[in-house]
Amino acid sequence: MNNIRQYFNSRGDLLISLYINDLFLKGRVDHAKKILKTLERLEENNLDLLLRIKLVKKIKGRKNIFELIINWKKANYRIFFSIINGNFYLTNIFYKKKKKTPVDEIELAEKRKKELELNF
Repeated sequence: MNNIRQYFNSRGDLLISLYINDLFLKGRVDHAKKILKTLERLEENNLDLLLRIKLVKKIKGRKNIFELIINWKKANYRIFFSIINGNFYLTNIFYKKKKKTPVDEIELAEKRKKELELNF
């Protein structure tokens, strides 16, 4: 079982949780539930298995940055995470609108990963 943790901002807000709660508030309950179910799969399964079944993808050219893939009907969400001291740290979540992953989201994941690594 993987230990899942979230990046939090300077106010202590858990950004992934805020995003999911916002989906509930906007009436996208099925989207929020699908994200939570996919996070359960990340927590319960071996990373190698998740990579094999293409639920997780390693970001090319980046060290220790992974993408959790959440597809629900026509909605595509992504959660970036890094593994630090054996914990899976969720760094950012976004709604994917285009085929190519936005570089600014990858850079944000990289920045947050470095912040987390400095704390250990």
